[in-house]
Amino acid sequence: MRLFTGVFPPGPVVAELAGALRPLRAARPDLRWSDPERWHVTLRFHGDHAEPAGLLDGLRGLPAPTVRLAGSGAFPGVLWVGVEGPLRPLAEAAGADPDWRPHLTVARSRHRRPRWPRVEFTGREWTVAEVALVRSRPGGGYEVLQRVPLTTPND
Repeated sequence: MRLFTGVFPPGPVVAELAGALRPLRAARPDLRWSDPERWHVTLRFHGDHAEPAGLLDGLRGLPAPTVRLAGSGAFPGVLWVGVEGPLRPLAEAAGADPDWRPHLTVARSRHRRPRWPRVEFTGREWTVAEVALVRSRPGGGYEVLQRVPLTTPND
């Protein structure tokens, strides 16, 4: 199974970013734009992993951070929107690489160094209520296998 641990933004956050990207999507049909329903922030990519049991254990009881989507950048072949806020403790608990950078992939290109559009965006704040263990099926979407709720001040 190809697995990752991630965070999915709530519907209003996704709708806000999708609306902000609408003009860019129309202006840049040469890019492969990600489906907003699949938008997530990967905390750790586990790769092919036969046994998912225990992969979220280190996240149990952690505080729910407040974050926002803001700014943009690019990796080779990938345009992303950044995440501001204290997500690093979740990524570390998930076992992320030390060079992990919180981001949400919005577009890809077949070219390694395309001329990326600049995304001027600062979204609303939201509280990360849970972390999910997700199975990624190439060409077949995502399947959430497990969810771990995070602790909020009212818990």
